[in-house]
Amino acid sequence: MEQERFNYEAEIWNVADYLRDVIQRKDYNRVVLPFSLLRRLECALEPTRVAVCKALEDHEKEWGRESENYRTYSKKPFYNVTNFRLNNLGATDTYEALMSYIDGFSPNAREIMKRFKMEETCKTLQEHGMLYTTCMKFAAFDLSPEAVSDREMSNIYEHLIQRYGESIAEDAEDFMTPKDVVRLATSMIFANDEELMNSDKGIVRTLYDPTMGTGGFITDALDLLDEWHKNREMTAPAVIVPYGEEIEGESWAVGKANLLLRNVNNGDKDEYDSVKDLSAHVAYGDTLSDDKFPDDTFNYQLSNPPYGKKWEKEKDAVFDEARLGFKGRFGAGLPSISDGSMLFLQHVVSKMAPVSEGGGKAGIVLSASPLFTGDAGSGPSNIRRWLFEQDVIDCIVKLPTEIFFRTGINTYLWILNNHKPEGRKHKIQLIDASDMKESRRKSLGNKRYDIPEDKRRWIVETYIDGHDHGKSIIVSDTDFMFRQVTTQQPLHEKIILDAAKVSGLLEVLPKLKDSDKQVLKSAVIRELQNGTERDYWWADTFAKAVRKDMDKPVGAPTIAKAIRKTFGVKDKSFPIVTDKKGNIVPDPDLKDTENIPWDMDFDTYMQKEVLPYAPETWIDESVRDSGPLQDGKVGVVGTGISFNNYFYHYEEPRKPEEIAKEIIELEKSLGSFEEELLK
Repeated sequence: MEQERFNYEAEIWNVADYLRDVIQRKDYNRVVLPFSLLRRLECALEPTRVAVCKALEDHEKEWGRESENYRTYSKKPFYNVTNFRLNNLGATDTYEALMSYIDGFSPNAREIMKRFKMEETCKTLQEHGMLYTTCMKFAAFDLSPEAVSDREMSNIYEHLIQRYGESIAEDAEDFMTPKDVVRLATSMIFANDEELMNSDKGIVRTLYDPTMGTGGFITDALDLLDEWHKNREMTAPAVIVPYGEEIEGESWAVGKANLLLRNVNNGDKDEYDSVKDLSAHVAYGDTLSDDKFPDDTFNYQLSNPPYGKKWEKEKDAVFDEARLGFKGRFGAGLPSISDGSMLFLQHVVSKMAPVSEGGGKAGIVLSASPLFTGDAGSGPSNIRRWLFEQDVIDCIVKLPTEIFFRTGINTYLWILNNHKPEGRKHKIQLIDASDMKESRRKSLGNKRYDIPEDKRRWIVETYIDGHDHGKSIIVSDTDFMFRQVTTQQPLHEKIILDAAKVSGLLEVLPKLKDSDKQVLKSAVIRELQNGTERDYWWADTFAKAVRKDMDKPVGAPTIAKAIRKTFGVKDKSFPIVTDKKGNIVPDPDLKDTENIPWDMDFDTYMQKEVLPYAPETWIDESVRDSGPLQDGKVGVVGTGISFNNYFYHYEEPRKPEEIAKEIIELEKSLGSFEEELLK
């Protein structure tokens, strides 16, 4: 009979529940995560603890208490030079002993404890006489590599994070990407990389997550590579070196811990692999304002930036870098201050390995706004234009809704590639995977659906094969570009004087002195004796003349403008207004814009779409493309990616009887509410 698995997650949660009178529920993660990590570390170090302590005794004068040399004795990428364990800290001075224990760890492990704010948590427990008991409860869990594999330990952490970790990143939209989305993105950026899967020459590739959260993208990429290489008897399979940056302290600590613990179950690894610290390049910092890898580029990148993240805090640094133009990361433009998604998008492109070094691929999960937000010539539009010109957008996948923990909005997976095959250069594949989902038995927050393995496989195969069918299409990037031209129509206007409107004229000129208003009023009434109709330019002549009789007059152009506003009448039957040089004066109220498809001739578009309805319209050629990507041609270049243009989803209208039933129910509930209110 198979032995039932010990439920670590539930038992660890029971410890937190035991502390509920001391530790608030929102802070449970400050107990369950760091103490689980600490117990895992000490279990992993137990077989070599004596050897490390002996090495300290022999070499402390030479090496000090901190030296990578101790890794040789611990056989791990971390070490501890003390004889402490959670079960021998003592019941009286537990806090002091625990702090000494933590101080004895290697810097990489100790830094994680610091970010978990463990010292603060332990002080609280000590003050309430519960620290010793907490240590003993965690000491009872067997988290040794023999009992719990690396994958199982990662799963335990993942479960704890999902269930209790919402307070880890309260200001983020979603601090952890669901595993099904992670696996899809990872599979897509690794797709077609035969060398990564099959090479036995010890090649090294780099993987970077600039918004790594708890590290799910990185750990899954490493898992996927291990799965490919499993049982293949390779002597020097490809290796991935992970890099990451995260600003939220406890999320960073979880991500770094997952990588630090990656190789503790390494009985089949050689000595070099056993002491290799996969967390060495996990940096703590704000990616937008403090790039921790300014001189590095990477073979692969995976990222899920927080949706709708304001970048007010990073504004000064971002503006400073934007002034560098394309020597910095944000040369193409800046998005709205309310959403930094397209800043992260530019950052990812700047980190792609150059083609001379094999090129780079990236998968980045974004909301819908980077597809279309921003008018022609705006920051977001220019950023998309730059991406098209760089030819880095390979594929965009529309994901199902309600597959994330914190949001149910539409999301899209962008696959970037700066080294596309010849047949896909300046082409973009769109895949509509919005119905590639299955219901979960139990929702997790807003996550009601998963992308199952068979549907993930379909998406990846559709991408690899480049299928052009009902749910996939490959189009030129110029299909998403247009020129926004400004159109004008001639002004047909006359001045029609009207005594009833004189008071309105005076209200339009509130800065005129009362005596000057009287001068103006009298002048208009005198003009009425000579008839009511005047041409458009009469307002200028009249304004100059009447101004001479005023005490402290406003400018003549201001008076003329007020006259046209009060007495001006537009009518297509009136002659076209021209200036002194005979040029047609445009009607400002009829000024408009037209978005002309990239490959369409202006005249053809106007003849088909505009002139049949407004035959006097012309394109204003003074409005030309300008900005960092300008070409100086007529019309401002605009961009926008629309899935609806290619994939139509029919939604059956709701039955009238259902709507009527809902209305009746609402009316009943409203009546009940009013009755309760009036009691």
